[in-house]
Amino acid sequence: MMIDLCNILVDNGLTKEEILQNIEIVSTSYEDAPKITELLARCFDLPNQETALRQLIYSDARLDKSVKAIDKRNGDIYGFLLFSNFPIHVGSPLLHLNPRLGEFLMQFRQINGHSFIIDERLRGTGIDKKMLYLQKEFLEDYDMIWAAVEKDLKSHTYWKRLGFKELFKIPDASFYAIFNKNLNEDDIYSIINDLKDEENHYK
Repeated sequence: MMIDLCNILVDNGLTKEEILQNIEIVSTSYEDAPKITELLARCFDLPNQETALRQLIYSDARLDKSVKAIDKRNGDIYGFLLFSNFPIHVGSPLLHLNPRLGEFLMQFRQINGHSFIIDERLRGTGIDKKMLYLQKEFLEDYDMIWAAVEKDLKSHTYWKRLGFKELFKIPDASFYAIFNKNLNEDDIYSIINDLKDEENHYK
């Protein structure tokens, strides 16, 4: 599934300032699955919640380690970031696109930013960064976080502002990653840049 930003998750007419007064960033749980699949189906225009649930199961979503932005008074969800145990060589055509690049990236322990959806009233407030780093200790166990962004979305610059860099792209999407700060990212991207144009079947 591609990563996107939705418009309005809670249709209550509140302003940004009113929402921020009661917003709280907390972990999700498996009990959130019904509401999350409802929002995924709506925001990604999926046929139904069952389709969204199947995608979560296929990607091995970690609802015990994902993040939500909620109204602490009533639990309304204004945003969520889902992590999944879904390696990039499975979640993309990378091994077909560029086998050597795929084999290089396979060595890194990966977590996928499966879906990052934020109510438009909270954009530009820093809530996104708080959500990304809430599970800092959990994420530090991984070498790399990756995300896919559809070509026509406006959120490519957004991911770059969060520190993600483009790994490769296909006609329909770009794939971004951020590496663990304990790794030498300059060396990693030097190798990636040498490899990524070698066997590009989409060129």
